[in-house]
Amino acid sequence: MDFIGIDLGTTYSAVATIDQYGKPAVLADCYGEKLVPSAVWFSPDGEVKTGAEAKDMLQLGEDVALFFKRYMGQADYTYTAGDKEFSAMELSAILLTHLKARAEEILGRPVHKAVITVPAYFNDFQRTQTVEAGRRAGLEVLAILNEPTAAAITYGINRQEGSRILVYDLGGGTFDVTVLQIESGQLKVLATGGDHELGGKDFDDMLIKHLARKFMADTGYDIEEDMEGLSDLTLAVENLKKQLSNRSSAVINVRSNGERRKYTVTRAEFEELTKTLLHTTQVICDNILSEAGLGWHDLDGALLVGGSTRMPMVYEWVAEMTGKRPLTGVNADEAVALGAAIVASMKARESLGAIGGRSKEDPRFQLAGRVRIADVMSHSLGTVAISSDGSKYVNSIIIRKNKEIPVTDRRRLKFRTRRGSDNIQTVYLTQGESTDIDKCLVVGKYLFHGIEHVDNPDGAVIEIAYSYDANGIISVEGRQLDTGRQLQVEKVELEDDLSWLYEAPKASNFVPMSIIVTIDESGSMCWRSAIEKACKATAEFIRQLPEGSFLITLQGFSDRQMNYCTFESNPEKAMAALAEIEKDTHSARIGYGNACEPIEKCHKQLLQAPTDNRILIILTDGIWDHKNKAIDEAEKAKADGIQIAAIGFGKADKKFLQKISSKDSLSILTSVDKLDAAFSSIAQEFSMGIK
Repeated sequence: MDFIGIDLGTTYSAVATIDQYGKPAVLADCYGEKLVPSAVWFSPDGEVKTGAEAKDMLQLGEDVALFFKRYMGQADYTYTAGDKEFSAMELSAILLTHLKARAEEILGRPVHKAVITVPAYFNDFQRTQTVEAGRRAGLEVLAILNEPTAAAITYGINRQEGSRILVYDLGGGTFDVTVLQIESGQLKVLATGGDHELGGKDFDDMLIKHLARKFMADTGYDIEEDMEGLSDLTLAVENLKKQLSNRSSAVINVRSNGERRKYTVTRAEFEELTKTLLHTTQVICDNILSEAGLGWHDLDGALLVGGSTRMPMVYEWVAEMTGKRPLTGVNADEAVALGAAIVASMKARESLGAIGGRSKEDPRFQLAGRVRIADVMSHSLGTVAISSDGSKYVNSIIIRKNKEIPVTDRRRLKFRTRRGSDNIQTVYLTQGESTDIDKCLVVGKYLFHGIEHVDNPDGAVIEIAYSYDANGIISVEGRQLDTGRQLQVEKVELEDDLSWLYEAPKASNFVPMSIIVTIDESGSMCWRSAIEKACKATAEFIRQLPEGSFLITLQGFSDRQMNYCTFESNPEKAMAALAEIEKDTHSARIGYGNACEPIEKCHKQLLQAPTDNRILIILTDGIWDHKNKAIDEAEKAKADGIQIAAIGFGKADKKFLQKISSKDSLSILTSVDKLDAAFSSIAQEFSMGIK
């Protein structure tokens, strides 16, 4: 079984495998070249050249397909050659076919299996298109692997001591940053992100524009209008940039329209031209560290990956950001391909299955058992929903970014059915972090077929399940909870016109939830980490609620009761209120006991709530002093249509929780370490309508 790891790069690609001695190695051709230009050229008579041969055509002024990886998954991108048009996926398939043939020539045997790397920020379109490109190239794609993760595997494969690192991956056309924890063979990704329009090409473009302006001022000719002159300048700038990595200045010749000028460019001048690009990388790094809950001081160092990190200013910039010299031990150009080869050996060994014994003796599989990977996705998954005031469509997140993959999360929604009709629910799937729908990508439209009619004025209850698999590829499932029936889910083409997303929704029967969460702040919560875990679980509960589906009030109760915010639709303000609850509990501001029975006051507040969909959630860790009164007040609240959920842990009384709750499924007795799961269950009980 022959397998390879492929770093399918924007400017250069590389192929690696595990050699006969069990070591990962990048394949070099007979000239010793390891890197292959990611270039494709088509002659007028249909001849195709790839790699170095294609890039050579650029020097002849020919039109060559370059940087197409940036456009992977974009339906509006095409490269025209003669009377044919090629998508980024089709160009990638041609390049992968070349890489496969090159690997077979070097190895002297057929290759059928591969792990292909992609930028960590690649979305579902881009990942599925990469898999399809591999398939068209005749490869069984064993896995899609995030590039920074691949580099970290190469770095960490022989390290058993614990370390927390940031992978700074600046390639020819893309930028990725990932924060990882490496310990005892476990590689756990904590957070990841990037920019698909930031890379070495953009540094080149800054130089090209700078020199084009100088040439225009000197000659009156716009070199950017001269394809042959621009091709020459592009290649010359690439060489100039490499020279400036080793020298303080370099000379470049610029030619166009019969004119020729010689310019000297200093490293300081180049750094001044491109400092905004470096600043952008720092902003992205700062954001990813924040998402991981870390600061620069928490890192053991930064690992530089990608050919563009060879620029001295990048090294110096990263050293300044981290306060440490960047980590060494990997080749910036080869690390991603080597990590892909290691994972390919792992996947290939797994596929051997019962063949078993031979894999233990084969040196190519010896690395396979030495690393365990826990990766994450850089995009949240959500759905199109209606804002709380019904005025606009918003992005409602279901799976948040940086959750370990594979992962599945669920959301319930209500759907009004019609008797004797094919009831179909439409769900639009989104990727993005903002609630603003125009800042997110709509990546799919799904139809849920086979919904049975139910005689319920609130409609049927549908559960949709979103999943990221280990490759970061999305799947969607659905079932009707009223009947227990699994629904047929059909993915259909997105309509070309999605302008309705930016218009006011049509009249809807959806009513946002008015929620009070009241948290026990008695003495038992003060003396241990219980309140911290309780507040963390409450925060996660709020994050699980669909955007625009709720107005929430947070309270604490002990010897008395305290309001921490009014009915609030802004999750960030609710998070700030939780921080106050935690602080007050530790200071025992509202007492040590639990003499307060909070249901009566919550009942009155909910009757004044902005909406009629009223919910009370009680979190407690002890036995109440006035249980009978609480039960009586709970009955009065339920009679007024208020839904009550009770979550207890510690010394809480299960029977009491059941009596004050609206139904058994809304009463949960658990442990403090499992509050997240309890809140998640409660969140699933409360549903909203989604377009």
